[in-house]
Amino acid sequence: MSAHSSVPTLYFDGQFIDVLWDNYDNGIQWFEKYFSWKVIRQENWKVDPRCLEGKMTQMDYGTWLVTYLTNSNLPHHFAKRGSVESNIRLCFRTHDLENMHQALSDDGVRVSPIYDGPKTRYFDLWATPEGIRLTLQEDSTVPASVLLPSWIRVGVSDLEESVRWYEQMMGMKIMERDHNHQFVIMAMKLNHSEEDSYWVIEQKPDAAYVGKVDGQVQPICWIKDREEFFKYHQYLIDSGVETSEMGGFITRGLVSFHFYDRDGNRFNISSM
Repeated sequence: MSAHSSVPTLYFDGQFIDVLWDNYDNGIQWFEKYFSWKVIRQENWKVDPRCLEGKMTQMDYGTWLVTYLTNSNLPHHFAKRGSVESNIRLCFRTHDLENMHQALSDDGVRVSPIYDGPKTRYFDLWATPEGIRLTLQEDSTVPASVLLPSWIRVGVSDLEESVRWYEQMMGMKIMERDHNHQFVIMAMKLNHSEEDSYWVIEQKPDAAYVGKVDGQVQPICWIKDREEFFKYHQYLIDSGVETSEMGGFITRGLVSFHFYDRDGNRFNISSM
């Protein structure tokens, strides 16, 4: 258990990237081409029994591309398209940021300008034909021509209040504070590893959007004990946190829900 007795230990377990059914194969090929990722596993598997059809592909670094067809709105498995961008950025490290920026831009991939962010430089890119935002960051210690996973950046409107919220509601631990009070690096355990995952909670600009965003890139936090998973869901509800209904397979199998932080950032929680 973490600091609060009702909060079980959360483990970062990678990410879902929600892709359109008709874009699924193109999405896989995009990551093979531009990120040099490999297909590890493919399954014709429905994320929820209410799906008509479903597919999942596991690629590098705990990344699952998921797609499904359904006649109804699912309680948990969904993403909104064509609205504002999420304030959650999934980051990958690259040795030569400028070279990567130029190569993607030259090949017609939409990219942001390179900008200064927490600790280093970054740029955002819009992956796959449907434009799913990911972020690359500069790290000269990474071998050339590979991408390695990094931290997740979460934009918030009140840095100190949010840091306390993540400590209380998710059991995250403070690792480092920026002396300019622009960000705080926090840690959560990493599933299947002795290492931690890192989350950069950063002060977003005053003009930035505040409100729920169900982005296509969805970090997953794992709870190892299924009973604790259901208790945590109820604890969040009792604490006034906006929380979805359960999705997946309630009685047996992979079960999931999501909740939103103070700014509407979405976090997915799963167990088996």
